[in-house]
Amino acid sequence: MNRLSSFNPIGRAAFTLALVLAWVAPAAATTVIEKDLDALCAEADHVFVGTVSAVQSQWADPQQNHIETLVTFSAIEPLFGVEKAEMVLRFSGGRVGDIAEQVEGMPTFKEGERMVIFARDGRYLSPLVGFNQGCLRVEGSGSNATVAFPSYQPIGMLGDRRVLSAEVQSSTTMKLDDFLTEVRGRLGARGTGQ
Repeated sequence: MNRLSSFNPIGRAAFTLALVLAWVAPAAATTVIEKDLDALCAEADHVFVGTVSAVQSQWADPQQNHIETLVTFSAIEPLFGVEKAEMVLRFSGGRVGDIAEQVEGMPTFKEGERMVIFARDGRYLSPLVGFNQGCLRVEGSGSNATVAFPSYQPIGMLGDRRVLSAEVQSSTTMKLDDFLTEVRGRLGARGTGQ
């Protein structure tokens, strides 16, 4: 007789549920390799400050197997690799009608939000450098504007690089003008990219 058959039916159900939850729970977490400002600047194909002007989810394929969300940024202040007045970035997941597809740790966007974006060309779950680390929200306006730096929980090491949970734990802020000066200094070594 195996151990599972010696449990009563409720015990077997509880044991089976515990096994399923133990197997499924780790799959819900998204992990990322930590990116500092040097890495964000070095790995980005496009760096800009922009305002979210549209967020639209749609089917990513004709078979309707996957959902994607297109985020349009306008009022662009280009810093590197941007030659257009608008940028559209494609993110995995979203909601079409009653069907939602969610990627844990994926940033969400609302029309009117202003952000500093470090993005890559190509098709990825997220076009942002570092999955969600290349998206910094701007608070306030003018000389009082600040940029929020998310903090993520370290969960391990991969060689000499920290592995982080993609879930934002907290944020610190810096004056936007000071941050953009830092970014321009690091991007200067790459050329204008314009």
